[in-house]
Amino acid sequence: MQIMESGKFDKYQYAAEIANQTLNKAKELCQQKQKASYICTFCDTFMKENLDKNYKKLSKGIGLPTCLSINNIVAHDSYTEDDDYQIKDNDIIRIELACYIDSNVSSVGDTIKIGDEKWEENELMIAAKKALEVGIKAIKPDLLVSEYQNNIKKVGKCFNLNVVERPKVFHEMDTKILYDWCFLDNDNFNEPSWVVKYDHELELEDHEVSEDEISKGEKFTVGEAYHLSVAFTKSNKVTIMSEKTPMIYQNTQIRYSLKSKYARELISYVNKNYETECFKISNVNMSKVHAKIGLKECLARGVIRSLGLTECRNNDVVILKCSIVIQNNSVYKLTGPKISETNTHPKLNEDLNNILLNSNKFNKRNDYLDF
Repeated sequence: MQIMESGKFDKYQYAAEIANQTLNKAKELCQQKQKASYICTFCDTFMKENLDKNYKKLSKGIGLPTCLSINNIVAHDSYTEDDDYQIKDNDIIRIELACYIDSNVSSVGDTIKIGDEKWEENELMIAAKKALEVGIKAIKPDLLVSEYQNNIKKVGKCFNLNVVERPKVFHEMDTKILYDWCFLDNDNFNEPSWVVKYDHELELEDHEVSEDEISKGEKFTVGEAYHLSVAFTKSNKVTIMSEKTPMIYQNTQIRYSLKSKYARELISYVNKNYETECFKISNVNMSKVHAKIGLKECLARGVIRSLGLTECRNNDVVILKCSIVIQNNSVYKLTGPKISETNTHPKLNEDLNNILLNSNKFNKRNDYLDF
């Protein structure tokens, strides 16, 4: 088994440190009830400035701009001064962000409730945390990535909760995004969209991928980094597509001869500055009017995709996200709180509680043979 080279691991760790610090800043500003656009701008600037302090000769930046998905909106929402929101008591906010150093991305996400000091004791939060703990504690080399999702669903069932589902936007029942709740980090970071309108968006996951990369994406592999998420709700209904305009976009691998001058200007800027990372159209160095005109054709031709917005109305949604690295003999959690000690829970069944009691070391587990 080939472990991750120390220099690469250091880059993941440093990016993770910045991501964690930025998340904490976002939570503080949210609790202060600042305007959403101020929080997003402040946090993105904070990430950039801190990334610039080290690894000066390497490419680095924001993989996913700071997202504040408030109340009904499930994920991937963000704000500008032109489309702002004043945070208030009892708002439930899902915060997501990611940054990278030399194509090594660390992502993180958490859910908070404004003004609620007992939010961490809410059963949705407890269940999500336990699901993430079970998911990570069950990971071992060569375990199918799909087993992570299966374990998340099992924990949700024990708490009588449901995994948040995407809208049914395809006619084909078997069409889905690959690795919904866990995906391999690689040079072509691709944040899974909650709304997939076109088949070509799925191609972002496996376009021109080697058999070796496919294997790493299907089975947890020593020396690789993975992004994990948990999304729970009490509702048994799938989400619906929101009418709110998406704010986060990403380049695709599709190329097309665009007709509009502004579309060509936009895609040229994106290809140069946002090859794989997600971005906000407000960050593009074009006039707002011209950028929006160009964006319309780019989206229609599939050369840019949006991380479309979904809604889960009248039901609380909790999302937790983190990044991990599979070490030679354990899982290293890059972002989010460290799992220093895991306790069993009375609502979990015996099998799931036994997973929580697993040793952090693979070779100390009864079900693992170190080849």
